[in-house]
Amino acid sequence: MTENKPLIQGLGNDILEIARLRRVIEAHNKRALDRLFTPKEQLYCLKYKDPIPHLAGRFAAKEAIVKALGYGIGKLISWKDIEILNNPEGKPEVFLSPTLKTRFNSPNILLSISHCRNYATAVAIWCTTAT
Repeated sequence: MTENKPLIQGLGNDILEIARLRRVIEAHNKRALDRLFTPKEQLYCLKYKDPIPHLAGRFAAKEAIVKALGYGIGKLISWKDIEILNNPEGKPEVFLSPTLKTRFNSPNILLSISHCRNYATAVAIWCTTAT
């Protein structure tokens, strides 16, 4: 019997001081939101009384994902190449642009996001399966 075994290709984590993102968004408002987050991410986060912790979680998640992939945000990967949306049960799921899907052979990325009063953090694991 053959068994598919998960293999970790990359691991990334990030932590962000929520107040830092709050200052950026207060200073640049819609321009910052449009640069960092997709319309669907904004729609989800802006429904909360204080959307900044939720935005910070997504920001940390995007940083963790590019670290897992072995890159950073820049020439090859933009902020909006990665979209973080919650499934119906509330679990965050990663959606990559067609360019990133092709570049990384449709990677399977597991993601966890947390936040408290002062910090948002995320861990991303890039998995493949071996047969």
